[in-house]
Amino acid sequence: MYSSTTKIPGASTRLNEIVSVVRLYLRDFPELNRLIQGEETSDRMIAWSVVDALDDFNSTPPFVGSYGLTNFPSLSLLREGAVIRVLESVGLLQLRNQMNYSDGGITVQISDKSQFLMGWINMLRGSYEQKKVRIKSSINVEQAFEGSGIHSEYFVINGVYFSGY
Repeated sequence: MYSSTTKIPGASTRLNEIVSVVRLYLRDFPELNRLIQGEETSDRMIAWSVVDALDDFNSTPPFVGSYGLTNFPSLSLLREGAVIRVLESVGLLQLRNQMNYSDGGITVQISDKSQFLMGWINMLRGSYEQKKVRIKSSINVEQAFEGSGIHSEYFVINGVYFSGY
């Protein structure tokens, strides 16, 4: 019933797979969209959201390495980050196209979903940020045991000395 392949020419197989995962999570399929025709979000927009979620993870301290599509530590975190970006984009579109019309006691509101989307975004973002911090902290601790992690200021303040430091 739902297609698991994307239509992004030149994109890697892994990016196409992740775009499919995000679309499945969003349940954005023509047969499920009753009020609009087709898909609400294009494959290219989802791909951009995936890349933006990667950038968010890589640019958030602690800087424990650079992660891409093939070595990202958590597919569910990447999916959540991409979904947040998609919903933010949809929310901006809804906000930009919102219109209230009233005539003869009848009021019509067009594209008035921005408040609902903000609720979902805030709920997802809270979970996403907590999970992102936990994963990055875990990676940092693992790397510290191997000697390549980022030490906190307590390393210097508490006077702990190791050979080679």
